[in-house]
Amino acid sequence: MNGQVGRKKKLRVRYRLSIVFFGAVLIFGVMFYRYMKTVTLEDVLSENRTITVFAHGAQNSSDGEEGSDAALTEGETQGQAADSGENINPVPESEERDSTYLDSCAFIGDSITYGLSSYGVVPSSNVFASVAMSIAKAETEKIDTPYGSVTAIEAVTEMQPENIYIMLGSNGAAYMSVAEMYQNYQAFLNKVRLACPDSEIYIISTPPVTSAKESSVESPIKNADIDSLNEKLLTYADDNGIHYLDLNSALKDSSGCLPADSAENDGLHFKYSTYETFIGYILTHTA
Repeated sequence: MNGQVGRKKKLRVRYRLSIVFFGAVLIFGVMFYRYMKTVTLEDVLSENRTITVFAHGAQNSSDGEEGSDAALTEGETQGQAADSGENINPVPESEERDSTYLDSCAFIGDSITYGLSSYGVVPSSNVFASVAMSIAKAETEKIDTPYGSVTAIEAVTEMQPENIYIMLGSNGAAYMSVAEMYQNYQAFLNKVRLACPDSEIYIISTPPVTSAKESSVESPIKNADIDSLNEKLLTYADDNGIHYLDLNSALKDSSGCLPADSAENDGLHFKYSTYETFIGYILTHTA
């Protein structure tokens, strides 16, 4: 008899504990439901971001706060570069290329560009230029090339080089307005781009002249006009996804002119040492 009473008491205790446990679960479920009703997705995401940042900071705490800031800055810069593409103008300094790089290039221009082949700095087969070429004649003037007597556009169409460097503007700057030069230059560039869609095209800024050339009686050229043309060419390069080399700035002295010891007596054409600077600049500024 006493054994039966003991068993009944134990069953009642277990029953009451079950009720208490079930009640606690029920209360917790109701409270959790009410909490979730008040939490928005934005709150959850914000909390997750906070946790992620905290974990990242804890992981890198041994590097110091300065190192973490530097890593963030680098990451932001890389992201910005990816968003804006790889075409940065003017082309910044890069690792120096071997001179064999020039074999993959074609050079189009006037008498200054012609000097690349006459001085033997670049193989003559890669230079499509003439002493008399100007922006106005660039599309039509015939020049001697490995492909016969053809225009520069016809020559690069046949060659299809990996890289095309174009430098015009020195011939014609004495008698053409900046607007006229740019209009002709733009038309020429558009045709080169159509003829060689797979080539990397570089506009080389029109180089400066000496102060003596600026003030000369015969055919003076103003560096201010050259600078205005170059500004337009830079904008064109940015707008059309091609490269712009700021050789002009690399050759200027503190007065904004080509140094007299870098130029021939006419104050326009380059001495051999300047051609070395010219090619050195190209080899250390590739996109």
